Amino acid sequence: MSKYKHTNFLQINREALHDNCDLSWRAKWLYVVLSELEHRFTGTKTDLFFRSQQDLEKDTGMQAKTNRKYREELVKKGWLQTWNMHRKDPETGKLSYKHTTAYRLLK
Repeated sequence: MSKYKHTNFLQINREALHDNCDLSWRAKWLYVVLSELEHRFTGTKTDLFFRSQQDLEKDTGMQAKTNRKYREELVKKGWLQTWNMHRKDPETGKLSYKHTTAYRLLK
């Protein structure tokens, strides 16, 4: 179940929209995409979500190298927390073979 029940609205930190925000425009775009993913994949039980680099490339329309650069900017400026992980299947308890990155928005 998504955080905002799959509505047509997206809540983002208004600070990201202002000209005096110290984020580059691509970091702002990545933040908007990550905000949408947070709304889609988090809920009352968890405040994190995960994406593979390939999935994030499709989501943002930017290459993995570009995503990493602007993800680091968001982390450095306190907007985002990330870490590497393998998904755990809730039914079997097995870890996924596919490496993913966990994301938690801080702003």
